[in-house]
Amino acid sequence: MHKNQPGVVLRFQAKPGKGEELFQLCTDLHCTDDPDGPVDWVLSRDNNDPDIMWAFEFYRDDESFERHYSNPVLDEPHQRVLDLLADEPGLDSSMRVDVHIVSSS
Repeated sequence: MHKNQPGVVLRFQAKPGKGEELFQLCTDLHCTDDPDGPVDWVLSRDNNDPDIMWAFEFYRDDESFERHYSNPVLDEPHQRVLDLLADEPGLDSSMRVDVHIVSSS
């Protein structure tokens, strides 16, 4: 990981009881040969709710980040993730924040 490396922080609230399925699907999606996919990533479970996932993804450069998120091949797998998210009225089931690294270990 390096300074100014682009990334994204995601928070997903799965439908009740769908947390394991969400984690497995997201793990599988990260373990591909996508040359523009994240080069560093972490999936974390919320200590207070097993159906909440925090994902941290970092990409090689801005160009690969843009190519990854605009790749139509990923529309279907990303839709499968969205289908697992809670959609209750008033419940914020997801959040996405684009970030760049300032410093890392």
